[in-house]
Amino acid sequence: MDANGLRFWLLADDRHWPGRSHVDYRAGCRALRLASERTLATTPADAAAIAATALERLPRSVDRHGASARWDELAMAIVASSHLPGAATLLALAERPQDFAVGYDDVLYVALAGRLLLHDLRGRWPDTVLPTPGFQAWRIAVDPLGGSWLLERASGRLGRLSGCLLPARPGADYAPGTFRPDPENPTPPTLRMLDGVRWPAGERPQSLALADDGTLAMLSWFGDGECRLRLFDRQLGTLGPAQTLAGAAFAYAIDWLGDGRIAVRLPGRRDVPVWLPRRSAVAAVTLPPAGDIYPLAADAEEAPFAHRLDEPPRYPLAGGGVEPLFRLSLANLARRGEAASFSTAALHLVDSGDQQTVWHRLYAEARLPAGCGLVVWLAATAEPSAAAVDEWHAHLFGELPDDGLPAGPVPRAVWERQASELPGHSGLGAWGSPEAGRAGLWTAMIQRAGHRVRALSGRYLWVRVAFFGDGRESPELAALRAYGSRFSYRDQYLPRLYRESEFGAAAEAPGSAVASVDAPLLAADLDAALLPPALAATLALGEAARVEVLTAGRLWQLRDGASNWTLRREDQQIVAYRPQATAADFLERLLGNVEGVLTPLEDRVAAAHLASDPAAAPDESLDWLGGWLGVAFDSALPAARRRQWLLRSSELARFHGTRRGLRLALEIATDGAVRGGEIVVLEGFRMRRLMSTLLGVNLNVEDDPLLPGLLISGNSVVGDSLILGDAERVELLALFRDELISGVERDAVLAFYDQLAFRAMVLVHQAVEAPDLGLIRRIVELESPAHVEVQVATASWPLLVGIASLVGVDTWLGPPRERRPARADVSSLGNGDYVLGVGSLDPRLSAAAASLPVAPPVADAGADLTVAHGRSFVLDGSGSTAAPGGRLIEYRWRLSE
Repeated sequence: MDANGLRFWLLADDRHWPGRSHVDYRAGCRALRLASERTLATTPADAAAIAATALERLPRSVDRHGASARWDELAMAIVASSHLPGAATLLALAERPQDFAVGYDDVLYVALAGRLLLHDLRGRWPDTVLPTPGFQAWRIAVDPLGGSWLLERASGRLGRLSGCLLPARPGADYAPGTFRPDPENPTPPTLRMLDGVRWPAGERPQSLALADDGTLAMLSWFGDGECRLRLFDRQLGTLGPAQTLAGAAFAYAIDWLGDGRIAVRLPGRRDVPVWLPRRSAVAAVTLPPAGDIYPLAADAEEAPFAHRLDEPPRYPLAGGGVEPLFRLSLANLARRGEAASFSTAALHLVDSGDQQTVWHRLYAEARLPAGCGLVVWLAATAEPSAAAVDEWHAHLFGELPDDGLPAGPVPRAVWERQASELPGHSGLGAWGSPEAGRAGLWTAMIQRAGHRVRALSGRYLWVRVAFFGDGRESPELAALRAYGSRFSYRDQYLPRLYRESEFGAAAEAPGSAVASVDAPLLAADLDAALLPPALAATLALGEAARVEVLTAGRLWQLRDGASNWTLRREDQQIVAYRPQATAADFLERLLGNVEGVLTPLEDRVAAAHLASDPAAAPDESLDWLGGWLGVAFDSALPAARRRQWLLRSSELARFHGTRRGLRLALEIATDGAVRGGEIVVLEGFRMRRLMSTLLGVNLNVEDDPLLPGLLISGNSVVGDSLILGDAERVELLALFRDELISGVERDAVLAFYDQLAFRAMVLVHQAVEAPDLGLIRRIVELESPAHVEVQVATASWPLLVGIASLVGVDTWLGPPRERRPARADVSSLGNGDYVLGVGSLDPRLSAAAASLPVAPPVADAGADLTVAHGRSFVLDGSGSTAAPGGRLIEYRWRLSE
């Protein structure tokens, strides 16, 4: 609400624009822009046959190392190839599989008749068969979270395979006293059917693909090859509304691109078109192609995309192998598009709640490059139905081509210097600082151009936005705000005689009536016809003037080069109007220019308190604002954390010099590291402890605070009370009740406590970023009281049972540590590093047994020689040959007896 009490209605999100044509909503920059597009070629006559053949081909699979696997019909085996020469047999089968794909867990999922075969590429457990009675998996999509999704072709049922197998256990049984989980594997592989997936009659699923964020998309055919895209709703367990792919008849494969679009294989095409699905769609929509060009290689095979674990998508080649999919960099944007707040299937209603609302001003946050512009069409009705709209009113933003300019005089928006008319707001645009005449905030008064009274009134506001570009650049619209009801300077501050006096039909007239002729003198067909001489003489326009159809029905417009005139059929006459508003209307719009300047200034004055609000003050004002409180920020503290410091400055001042104040300061400076456990503030006596023998822990780290005193005492605890070693007797006595020790021992304990008094430690675990460590030391120095000695120390382990086990005191429970591969001369047994296998489709890369190439390399050192002792000789290896597909790069000679 502004200083005059006006509310605004915002259109900024994807759901606010359900009606779109040749326009995309880019979630990354939160803006509407012209889509990249081109017209798809006509569907070939044999498209159905090509697609049916392609669907019968087994998709190939690619692992994260670049190795690919394919089905060899002659060998009845899954054959893999990589950078190594030749090919290797990965898995021999007794039957042809339906599909196979390598998962993110290095498991090869193979769909067989009535069962699934799980083959571990790292050899952790033997091949396992999972029966699937009553379900026949036809297509597989692996999930980044583990497991896979399975689609049955005949019924369209969807299944989710989750769980994992345990590595092979030792050959001998566990001892009776060994603690083991029951059951041994709490999460075995389990197939769960999703009963909420129901396909409409006549709709047949053909492909599925899973995005990196877990969004599952499914492609289906309906009727005579119409292609539909449906997104699976994981929360509801149901299919989303149908999104028809325009021009994609008999598409047979889909795959996600990294920017949220979907690549689609079409029969007979030598490129891959893409579409942008609407994830927030609540009703059926038709998606136009996004139009970016993704060319295919000349030997690309008509087959589904390959299963893969990383970007980009891959497609198979006829000669074997796969090829990545890349886009041509040349932009190919639509030159025109439109977005609306309504469509035939959805509606975002802008409702003021008052039938007398006069819509006042329009603000747009947009980027308008040279040669690009927008036309915002507005209409107001008394009923919540788009069918009630009888006239649209244009408002221009930016530069428009001549054929895109609406006829007649229309309001044109102006650029504003501030990022937003809302005080203290930085704007919703993602293009950075405002750029004069190109990017930032634009404003225009809402008007009905061409009417005697130009105020637009009505309870419901309808919005359409036409986008105009040059094919290389596009306008971007981040937000549109409409204010109402109008605060009129004319009505509020001037006498009543200046108010509007024309209403009804007179106010709706297109201007001042200047002439009229009988209707029979005007031809019925006015499109591009010469004016009748009688009317031309009356209007003094001459015979060169032509009539242009403005709207169908009773209204036309004509131009003579200097003035715009409007002709309207009224009863039995044609009346000519000069486009002239009433005097009161002109005065109101004239004063509106002043109001448009003063109201934002009044808003800023009324919101002056925001200048001292840390959440709203600009970044450059934070140091000045901190000066009011005597706060000098560290140069390493980013703006967001400075705001938090100012917001909680009273709490920081109240608890300054205490443990709570130190924790709060570190919490703000590190953006939550104290709450997350990465930083622990504790008093010195908390660090006293007994040492245990810990297998797998590097006890030679002298500067780790979690391993203190190891060079002084190496106590080993045996059982509950037997202690070997006496060097730390005083520390041991401090653990027992007071009455159990003598007076001398009590004095020793008190002396031990005195050594720890007024001592504190800030324990920083390795999860804290290195640049923050210096900031932490400076914060500790400023926030600690003078009589307390505070030490900042780094710890390498989050939790050590037997040494550091006081959760919330000197340890923290962090996320699981990433498994690092063991490194030669660095890693130690049981110290966190693992000997990991290579989960590759090519068994030769994972050191598994594999068949040799068909023709191995042949070494030939030349003719046999007999050489006397002490004589030199020459070995000629030029006769050697490499394996098929390889080449010789080095000769190595070895002397053998």
